Amino acid sequence: MNTKQQWNTAVNIYNDGMGEEGDKLNNSLIHPTIKELLGDTTNKIILDSGCGSGYFSAEIAKKALSVIGTDFSDMFIALCKRKYTNISNLSFQELDVVEKMPFQNNVFDVIISKMVLQYINNISLFAQESYRVLKAKGHLIVAVDHPFNTQFYFAQKLAGSNNPKYQSLSNYFDRSAQTKLSLWEKVKLTWYPKTVGDYISAFISKGFYLDTIKEVGEEKQNTLIPRILILDFLK
Repeated sequence: MNTKQQWNTAVNIYNDGMGEEGDKLNNSLIHPTIKELLGDTTNKIILDSGCGSGYFSAEIAKKALSVIGTDFSDMFIALCKRKYTNISNLSFQELDVVEKMPFQNNVFDVIISKMVLQYINNISLFAQESYRVLKAKGHLIVAVDHPFNTQFYFAQKLAGSNNPKYQSLSNYFDRSAQTKLSLWEKVKLTWYPKTVGDYISAFISKGFYLDTIKEVGEEKQNTLIPRILILDFLK
């Protein structure tokens, strides 16, 4: 089963789990940091790349001038169009982040990529296209699983304690595709390990400047471990 098929089978699970406000991970760790980086979105045109069930796109559309949500899953896009037909400044379209974007140059004030790029093998074209479609001084906000997070569990594996969520784990520099039980451990998904440097250099090499880096921790087994990496790039 390829990545698109994996996500298409998870549409209802994701939609039910996220609802209209997001799950605990999003509400407590991801959303507050992204909203802090977004600042005032009045009169801004925003692209939510990898919008999933669309709930976060709908949230930011409450203040933004216009929001476009894109996703590679036709089933997610169909769901979004059914759910949000009455929001006039919000639209959705099918688009894979590994493809060229069907937008003109210098269109968006902000691009958001929330918990998407860890599932993409090569993010170079996304970085290139994001730079092209952003306005000058525009921001690209990227949120991913912190690359150090799985290394906590890899260390436990070396000590003889395996985490059943991860089918296989390797060292920090092994970029081989792996699988994990995700979405509240209900769906097996393929992910592509990257280092912090991989994420940063992919965008810097296309012309972006790294404006802000946020490393968000989560308490596990009575210790605070890295959970979410959020990068704010400036064109």
